[in-house]
Amino acid sequence: MNSMAHDEYQCFSCSKRFRSRVFSITREWECVHFEYYLPEIEIENSCGLECYCSFECLSERRAEVMKREGVPIRRPGLEPIEICAKCGGPVNMAEFHLTYLEDEGLHRGTFGIQTVDVDYLAVVCRQCRPRTLNEYEYLVSCDDREKSEELEM
Repeated sequence: MNSMAHDEYQCFSCSKRFRSRVFSITREWECVHFEYYLPEIEIENSCGLECYCSFECLSERRAEVMKREGVPIRRPGLEPIEICAKCGGPVNMAEFHLTYLEDEGLHRGTFGIQTVDVDYLAVVCRQCRPRTLNEYEYLVSCDDREKSEELEM
């Protein structure tokens, strides 16, 4: 495979190289703060699973990516209690929980993405996916021991 420029992406569906608009499927730990007029979402340990050149390419791979993750698509809302995609049990959205989403962003420089649209695919309760240090390393494919040591503090 040829190397790509630092501001290019390669679509996981059609292999096209592209810039600017990016569609992706992401797995992240979220906590919703409902005490504000508009709920605020705190995000930790976000991991982009795949990126695409178009919504059509994302749509083509969505089911396969979620199957690989072992999580069915069960689109949640943004209520204080939602339904776990794996077991059907309650997910307290005010506590950190695993979330899968698809988003659309605009490339804004070397490391900048401006998110313009988000659609939630699934939330998973802490019984189905507990949040542990080992889980964190799995989620972000962390090979850096310094990063792991920071979490233990």
